[in-house]
Amino acid sequence: MDIHRCRFVDYTPHTITATAFSHSSSLTRPTTNDLRLAVGRSNGDIEIWNPKYNWTHELTFPGSRGRSIEGLCWSVSDEVGESPRLFSVGGSTYITEWDFHTLKPITNYDCNAGIIWSIAINSDGNKLAVGCDDGSVVIVDISGGFGSLEHDMICQRQDARILSIKWHENDLLVGGCADGRIRTWSAIGDTKGRIISTMRVDKSKTESTLVWSITILPKKRQIVSGDSTGSVKFWDLDHFALLQSFKVHEADILSLVNDINEEKIFSAGVDRKIHQFNLITSKNSSKWVHSFNRLLHSNDIRSMSIFESIGHNFLISGGVERSIVIQSIQQFHDGNYKKLLINQQKSNVIINETNNLIILWQDQEIKIWKLIPGSKHKLISKLKLSEDDNIVNVDINEQGNLLIVSSLNYVKVFILDSITKENKLNVSKIRDDSFTSLISGAKLVKFFSLTKFLILTYDEQIFTFTINIEDQTIQLDDEIELISSKTSSIGKLQYINVINNLIISPDGSKVVISRFNGSIEVYSLINQESSIITKLSSYPHIVKFSNNDKIVVLTDENKLYEFFINQQQSSNGLLTSWSKRNSEFLPQQFLTLDDKAQGIFIKEDRVWIYGSAWLAYFDLSINIPISKQYKNTSQTKKRNRDGLTINEETSSSTPTIDGNIDIVEENTDALELSLKQSQIDRLRQQIIQTDEEADVSTDKKPFWLTTKYRPIMKVDNFGLNEIIIVERPQFALPTTAAFNLPKLKI
Repeated sequence: MDIHRCRFVDYTPHTITATAFSHSSSLTRPTTNDLRLAVGRSNGDIEIWNPKYNWTHELTFPGSRGRSIEGLCWSVSDEVGESPRLFSVGGSTYITEWDFHTLKPITNYDCNAGIIWSIAINSDGNKLAVGCDDGSVVIVDISGGFGSLEHDMICQRQDARILSIKWHENDLLVGGCADGRIRTWSAIGDTKGRIISTMRVDKSKTESTLVWSITILPKKRQIVSGDSTGSVKFWDLDHFALLQSFKVHEADILSLVNDINEEKIFSAGVDRKIHQFNLITSKNSSKWVHSFNRLLHSNDIRSMSIFESIGHNFLISGGVERSIVIQSIQQFHDGNYKKLLINQQKSNVIINETNNLIILWQDQEIKIWKLIPGSKHKLISKLKLSEDDNIVNVDINEQGNLLIVSSLNYVKVFILDSITKENKLNVSKIRDDSFTSLISGAKLVKFFSLTKFLILTYDEQIFTFTINIEDQTIQLDDEIELISSKTSSIGKLQYINVINNLIISPDGSKVVISRFNGSIEVYSLINQESSIITKLSSYPHIVKFSNNDKIVVLTDENKLYEFFINQQQSSNGLLTSWSKRNSEFLPQQFLTLDDKAQGIFIKEDRVWIYGSAWLAYFDLSINIPISKQYKNTSQTKKRNRDGLTINEETSSSTPTIDGNIDIVEENTDALELSLKQSQIDRLRQQIIQTDEEADVSTDKKPFWLTTKYRPIMKVDNFGLNEIIIVERPQFALPTTAAFNLPKLKI
């Protein structure tokens, strides 16, 4: 097997500008299944991460040119069945509420004030407050439900822009301003909207002081501020007097967060360090002390968020380094931490094996490289689109002469002509007005033959088209009627029924889709037949065709299954014989991987799976031995308990499948996914005895894993006995100058 290592694909993640958890912390209830983390980027994208099973990147709200996300907040209603709502601000006078089903804005509300710098939500979750650069605070009522934003009032203006804003419950607003002052506004009663107090922080001798961050401790009746001098100050919330001051940072403090008990404060900013302050309480008094600091970031920290519940506590931070850093609040000083940097669970790289092409898209740009024999590469095309929308998806046909590009508001088709003498690719756009008027945008585009392609719109409609290259036209062929997929589950996020995977069979005759609710469905592109293959209780993370009649499914728990598309093809049920025998006994080395799987591809009998720091394969023609070598002889923990992710321990170690599968309990070759643990243990022992009696020797390996390549962006077929690995080393990422911390030489 020849492995091509490719490091010239110059993908660069964007700066993290804002983070927010969907639910507030509570030490009296377990972590809700709906918990999500929203991460805003400087290119306008908003990523939705699920903290379960090593952090899954589920959705991305696409941004546009020049629209950085500067603030995020969620509204969670106490009403049964109400889903969390997400709001963002950034570089404009608008508040945007997002639709999780279509990934589009529901509402863009103009505050009729200056450019918004900060946003906060009150404790009841029915009012937003935004701080603007003209010195005004605008209160917006959101109690009307999804898409409803109504003007409440504009508070008393002052001259300085408001860099940070926080609510004290529902009756007081506290803002950090650009003139070195902290101001409070009343939000109720006769004084509603008026400035009721002003506090002044220390002034810098060389430049104006900016109060970048504010947090409020309602139980302790205190305000905490962080400013551009590097000072963390504690203020009395009743008398607005300074209580304590610490100057532990060497530069601007950009973010402050506190735990739910209000006994720990974390501060971070330009000097890259995160500092912890603890509250020491005695009989008659209490005071704050500076406890620890950690240097986990290589550049400015722009945002931090905290979530706590029974059994889980997370401190999330991100900034100019571009990585999401996850650590435990309780073990902050010396605990483990996890970095999510180049974690391409939503890949933006395509490999065209026929023409040796590698395609990368990012923001409004597409780059195409050609690998020339002799281990050389050449950039043969760079497309810069004039529209402001970020590119969402790209696909190229097998022949390499047609390229489709989609975004939130357009779908474009390009013809790639022969390469010129200068090793450049001629690119021309197909201009078909009827196609443009029919399709306004798509979140997924895929070729299923040389001239036929499929589009998944933001409204969850699937259309098929045919391209006529000679006439330069695009003809609508058909619309695939999707099976209605609804769930009665209460408290689920809006996108529980949304499609998260769409794949096309190698012969282009079938489409398989999976949804976040666990449903896997198959549709025929020939005769419009459709059926539900199965419904898993653990949703499918990645789905891939192993041949025209079978699919491989990797769940979010890292469990691998192979299904027949049509149960009638097999008398033994949905699962293939390999999956019945092996899916329950995958090596612990694979099940306990810390990095989430990013992709799957099939090569002969092998299923190749890769993450950002590992590459593995399973040979579907060989059973995995039940032995100590693979650590699958006894039931062990599915994940290391490092406190950096959420793991659900259930009575069965696998997701259940809806539908009846005829299983004979004594048959060791058949294993239903919903078996009890005692049955699994008994079958495991029978399989061990059977393997020992068979003692079949083979040169093939049933499983292989390496951590030699990192960070991995893409792995795919590249010939008969070749694969290609696209890597993006962290040291190669362009970066701005970081704060120069003093080095201690010992």
